[in-house]
Amino acid sequence: MTPRLYLPELQAGRITLGKEQSHHLVRVLRLASGTLVVGFNGRGQEARMQLLTANAQACLVEADPPQTIDRESPLHTIVLQALCTGDKMDWVVQKSSELGASEIWPIQAERSVLRLTGSRAATRLEHWRKIAESAASQCGRNRLPKLAPIRTLQEAVLQFDAEPQPKSAWLLDPFAVQSLSSAAMSPYMGILIGPEAGFSDEEEALAQTHGFEGVRSGPRILRTETAAAAVLASLACRCGEF
Repeated sequence: MTPRLYLPELQAGRITLGKEQSHHLVRVLRLASGTLVVGFNGRGQEARMQLLTANAQACLVEADPPQTIDRESPLHTIVLQALCTGDKMDWVVQKSSELGASEIWPIQAERSVLRLTGSRAATRLEHWRKIAESAASQCGRNRLPKLAPIRTLQEAVLQFDAEPQPKSAWLLDPFAVQSLSSAAMSPYMGILIGPEAGFSDEEEALAQTHGFEGVRSGPRILRTETAAAAVLASLACRCGEF
């Protein structure tokens, strides 16, 4: 597989890579001068590049003119994920990015054990952005999913409800009547997923007030970190992407 690099300022010509990416190419991947790599800008374009100088501190590459290559899902999908503990949130961001989520909105729910504010929230968001970049690089996406600031459930559902385009909003609920295979779909999808202990009754009522409908993922109850991947895969099947 050709190595891929996230380069926001991708352009044709010679580009000097930063220390982190240079170290990865030379020390981790053991690439030598003359190797072909691919750069992508996170906004839909990629370019073939030749490694001219294999220097672990500052590699020099020669980039072809960038091309617009679309590998995105036909759906605009927003994963509204309640904060979860440990590395579970890392997993959600990584797999949602790989499976084509357009946006990821971290939600501070009543029963979320993880609490993030101030500098801790900013640090964690930057960590998740790096995970999304890495996942997009690995899976061949040329667009990065948008990672929103951490917000309350009320803020999130109000914002989603205010979106002007036709949309479908699903609230993952293991006891719902509708299933992933039968619930109504739209080109603009919102998937709301609770924390380990689930949403409170008040939170579910709030979400339903703003248009979120209960949808179950099958006869088994999924862990919070598994739900997004399961739903995104189901959507990919339903829209013909898989």
